[in-house]
Amino acid sequence: MSDKIFVSFLGLCRGFPFEKLPFDCEVLIPGQNLRADPHNLADSINAAARVAKGEFLVVLSPDLVWLAPDFSHQLRIQAKANSEGAFFYGDYAVRNSDGSESVSHVYDDIGDITEREDWGPVWAIHIEKLHRAGDLDEQNPLAAFYDLLLKMQEVGQRIHISKPLTVVAAPSQHSDDDALKARLFFPGRGKLGGFSYLFMDPEHERQTKTVFNAALKRRKAWLEIERTALPPPIPNASPLVSIITPVYNRASFIRDAIVSVQRNTLADWEHIIVDNGSTDGTREIIRKLAASDSRIRLVENDRNIIAFSLNLALRRARGKYIAQLDSDDEYVPHTLQRMVDALETHPTWALAISYYELMDEVGRSLPEFGIIKHPEYNRNNILRVDGAGAVRCWHRSVIEEMGGFNEKDFPNYGEDYDLVLKVGERYEIGRVHEVCYHYRRHEGNTDMLRDPLTKLRSKTLARERALRRRRKLNQGIA
Repeated sequence: MSDKIFVSFLGLCRGFPFEKLPFDCEVLIPGQNLRADPHNLADSINAAARVAKGEFLVVLSPDLVWLAPDFSHQLRIQAKANSEGAFFYGDYAVRNSDGSESVSHVYDDIGDITEREDWGPVWAIHIEKLHRAGDLDEQNPLAAFYDLLLKMQEVGQRIHISKPLTVVAAPSQHSDDDALKARLFFPGRGKLGGFSYLFMDPEHERQTKTVFNAALKRRKAWLEIERTALPPPIPNASPLVSIITPVYNRASFIRDAIVSVQRNTLADWEHIIVDNGSTDGTREIIRKLAASDSRIRLVENDRNIIAFSLNLALRRARGKYIAQLDSDDEYVPHTLQRMVDALETHPTWALAISYYELMDEVGRSLPEFGIIKHPEYNRNNILRVDGAGAVRCWHRSVIEEMGGFNEKDFPNYGEDYDLVLKVGERYEIGRVHEVCYHYRRHEGNTDMLRDPLTKLRSKTLARERALRRRRKLNQGIA
């Protein structure tokens, strides 16, 4: 196929010198030579795909300032090498106001189904496969690119071109809101980054959720039936609640975590703390507190593996309920009472999750972030977002039914997310509508220190397995 009909550009960038490109191409500009709403990406892509002469429709970012002279050639090479390719994306450079440039390396596609990963500023869409996938949803234009990502995943492969072929202009300024999110999330990759869906504009969140729900239904993984099963009983469980805390080198915070449990109005608890070989005096702090309060139980362990530690605590737990507490976080005085009351009065709930607030390294509240409520949570949308909130208080019998936390596949990240997904497929998960947890943000946060790609792989694996389980559930397979 000749260059004249190989690439059609959907030009969202104003003033780009298309006429200087050293290869033949077609340029479609919404509102000019393309009858489409330039403010509706879904409408623009749909309209361009209907009239484009090329094999590929290449969508150009409004911030594009440079396109490699061999762009069409490189795309042709990749298309020939990847016959199932439906969506091609690549590394890119960012040009700063002083003229300097920095290259952004994006990840190979590992099956991510969220909207938060970095897919670069320019995308090449195989038009035939787009027609096979169906038009993008023009009623939800804020989620048009996400809709495209999901549909391309369903009809072909998403191919990463590792050679930077484009340059975009750096944002002229960052808002105070951007700075706030960065401080909270130590942001990961992608335009929306980390947990920023927590602060997504409500209309953007609604449209994103709508597009994702449609994808789940296409993939036969949508769960609609209300869960009415009752968690298995544990006769004569005592105490009422077992709090479990893995810890490694948290001498600065572990005392405050334990004391926050001791200050609770509900006194019928045990606190099982698994120390994973701390070398900074953490064990000594726990021993001293346990010596004066028999409800505190130290388990000494030399394997610093979170899922293993959680299961170690579970095997020693005697309570009806299991409440999680990270070693650098804190409960509020009514945490245990509220969580137990919620589970006792809602017999179909297998897990109760509260709201939380953030605090800094020394325990000062961070009111600028507000109360984290996770309003986006439901048993379907949890597959798109990265968490459901805290504190998490479970029926112990349900965790045991699920086989505990998965040590093999999620040893140090995603183990609780994986378990929330499994439980939500069989039982109801309820929300306690008040703050029962204080989440500490500091430079030593374990989540901050983990490799972003490792985190993405773990969450993606948990989601892939959940999709398979859900399809089986919908087929009536136990």
